[in-house]
This record gives sequence, C-alpha cells and structure tokens, in this order.
Amino acid sequence: MVITLQPTSGTPKANLARARAEIERVLNFRGSVTSAEAKGDRIIVKFAINPAWDLPMSEKVELLKQWIPAKVKLIFKVVSVSA
Repeated sequence: MVITLQPTSGTPKANLARARAEIERVLNFRGSVTSAEAKGDRIIVKFAINPAWDLPMSEKVELLKQWIPAKVKLIFKVVSVSA
C-alpha cells in the first residue's frame, strides 16, 4: 500500500525519518514500512500488510484507510491511502 503525506510543519525532506517512524508506530502489527521518499511537497510511504493479520484483504485495506489518517492527523495531513 502507499500513503501520501504532507507535513503540517517543516519540509518533506526534514520530516522523512519522522514520517517513516510514525507510520511504523501506527501500523504496529498490521504491517511494516518498505520505503519512504520525499517528492515535491509530499512524502510517499510504501508499506506491506502483514499476511498473518487475520482479516480478509478488503477489510484490511478499508480499516487502514480509516485508521492511518486518524492516528497521524496532528503531525501529517494524509493526502491519500491506496492499495
């Protein structure tokens, strides 16, 4: 999956490590970050969903689309979450 973020303060390059750590924290057992990069005024974070997470894939994707924006809203604005 891919998450596109905008930092609420500072530049994307300055917030790259923070974005990676924040998404790792939010995902917890649900997945792990595979890459993070700054592109323009946004941060693109890619992650893999944990296959051991006991839900159908469609439910995992929907849950993450709701969960991630709610958990990072003070630090980052979530532009999009896509599979």
